[in-house]
Amino acid sequence: MDDAFEDLSHGLRVLLEADWRAHQGGLLLVDRAEAVGNIENANSAVLNAFHSLYDAMEKEIRPSVIDWYRSGPLVTILALRNARHHNKARKIRTLYSFHAQEAAHPGQMEQYVLLNFPFPDETADTFDLYVSWSDLDDLLTLPRTESHMFSAACDLVREYLGSSKFVSYAAYYQLPVKRVFINAIPLIVNAASTVVPFIKDRIQGRSTESETYKMLFEDMEMALTRSPEVNCGPFALP
Repeated sequence: MDDAFEDLSHGLRVLLEADWRAHQGGLLLVDRAEAVGNIENANSAVLNAFHSLYDAMEKEIRPSVIDWYRSGPLVTILALRNARHHNKARKIRTLYSFHAQEAAHPGQMEQYVLLNFPFPDETADTFDLYVSWSDLDDLLTLPRTESHMFSAACDLVREYLGSSKFVSYAAYYQLPVKRVFINAIPLIVNAASTVVPFIKDRIQGRSTESETYKMLFEDMEMALTRSPEVNCGPFALP
């Protein structure tokens, strides 16, 4: 379990650094492919680390302390990971990849509906990594043999995200639901905040990263997925 949490902690650090380098560091303007590739790879590493932590908990803690497939925050992370690992639903594209593939010209601005999930503490915030709701919705409609999720788990993801309102959000801005994107970073934070209280006394913290994230997530308030901040704005790639 220590190894899995170390991987998750380092993955979170690398993802934060990749986002910083892309935006504040200006790498997107210099080498778009490298900047986006760094973010995509770091995101995959974080999702895979969550699954490794799930496996470790299933093997090392008996009886199980939490059912990941009955927890909205945790099953949502597993769904995002399954799509990437099994190459389903276009791997749940980030806004970067979606725009590069779908826009007539990546440098041309397109409008998207962006859902961010706020925290109860108004001073708390995360950076942004928007992923396609349409892709995730496609994953949730696949047969279990392809999605690797039971229908009850798929329903739980939809309920947790409040997805029944997504069509109306898009309609308000006169856009198709395919243009709805959700911020994955609060979802990652919620998953970590859900699981860390169950394992904090079982992990050693071998690095500064793991010690920091264990302390951060052991009593963090969850982002409000059912009360999203809904905005519509232009996006383009350099």
